[in-house]
Amino acid sequence: MRKEILTTIALIAIAAPVFSDREMSRNDVLKYAFENSDGLAQLKAEREKIEFMRKEYYGKAFPDINAAINYLRAPDLNEKPETPPTFHNVLLEAQKSPENTDGAAPSFYDMTLAGMLDGAMAGLADKLGAMNAKNTFQWEISATQPIFVQGKVKTGLKIAGIALKTLDEQYKGAQFDLAQKIIDAYNGALLAQQNAVIQQDALVIAEESHRLALAKFQSGNGSALDTLNTKFAYQQAVLRLSEANMGKRLALKSLANAASLDNETIILRDSLTVPEFNMSEDSAWEEMQKNNSSLRLLSQAKILQAEQTHLLKTDYLPLIAAFANIGQVNLFNKGSQFSDNWTWRSQIGVGIQIPIWNGGQRQNKLHQAKLDEFKLDKQEIEAKNGLRLALSAGFENLSVARQELIQVEQMLVLAEQGFKISKLSFELGQLTQLELNNNEQNFRMAKLAFNNAVFKINSAVVNIEKLVGNEKLISVTN
Repeated sequence: MRKEILTTIALIAIAAPVFSDREMSRNDVLKYAFENSDGLAQLKAEREKIEFMRKEYYGKAFPDINAAINYLRAPDLNEKPETPPTFHNVLLEAQKSPENTDGAAPSFYDMTLAGMLDGAMAGLADKLGAMNAKNTFQWEISATQPIFVQGKVKTGLKIAGIALKTLDEQYKGAQFDLAQKIIDAYNGALLAQQNAVIQQDALVIAEESHRLALAKFQSGNGSALDTLNTKFAYQQAVLRLSEANMGKRLALKSLANAASLDNETIILRDSLTVPEFNMSEDSAWEEMQKNNSSLRLLSQAKILQAEQTHLLKTDYLPLIAAFANIGQVNLFNKGSQFSDNWTWRSQIGVGIQIPIWNGGQRQNKLHQAKLDEFKLDKQEIEAKNGLRLALSAGFENLSVARQELIQVEQMLVLAEQGFKISKLSFELGQLTQLELNNNEQNFRMAKLAFNNAVFKINSAVVNIEKLVGNEKLISVTN
């Protein structure tokens, strides 16, 4: 029972890496990379930011409404508390005066008049106190409606729209860069995978050759030298297969890194084949001028800069806005006066601000913007020249790779025929083991050279398609 459990655990441990492998086509890898690329995610966030900027410009055409509540206390630091005399008290003090020898009390008329004067003075004191209040409480609601803001709202919305198109071109350019990187890495992994198969087949042949040589030697029909040669060839085949498997693992790691894959143990579904590509250099140049992502991005940048220059010109135009506000003010000295002293205040009007002179700042900014336009024109010319040279180099590489493939195909046919003939000759005893090994090596090297030539053609075609801006390079299917 214990032995069965250990056997099961061992089988699971051996099978686990196999079960963790994930089959992926080139389309699968590209789709995953586009969905998980950090660079593309940043561009998506930047696009969302510009969308909010456009909404911000829309908001500039609507009124700006604000509310304000203020409280102010202004104590008089030089104030000395003093109780002012009243007319009633003055009459009472006059009665007590030594000069009043008869001690007569004030008359009813005098007391009535004093009371009336005291009441009037008290009301006047309240009014004066309100004018010189220590506490001020105010609330207000104000609104400002732009009427003409130098055309900045319209121009700003136009700039935001152009910026979105510019960012879309930048995003597409980043997709082309990423696609080329991934496709080259994918084809490199296919090359390493197919080369490992060739080395595996070579190992099988070397092992069989050594087995036959050893059997002949043991039966007395072979030589010790043939046995040693086949043994040496077998050891070389083992080493070559080990190096091929290492190259395969490194190629898959490079692909996983380029595509942001968490798991590098993937199985590639496709095979490395010669792509169909019949475009001439002249037609490619025409297509590149229309669809190359770098040139389209520069074109959008020029349009954007022209609008930004126009935006600076609007600084010379006036600003016109309507405004209105309404609120209340309360001036009081004591809390008991708070509810009685509210005063309404309101305003409505139109304002115009005309720019006259600001030290030449507007003019200098405009000159800078025009210089930026000039720089973009020169950058576009320089980019076209560089891309034209890159396109010529791409077609030159493609031509060399195709010529190499034609030569390698001829070599492969000859090497395959030579290997088949050498096997028959060896079986008839007309060829030594060393000569058979040499023919097998020529056949193996021809197959490796064929794979390498196909890889070069694929790389050249992908480079040209990226320069031309062929959207098939970045198209993925679900």
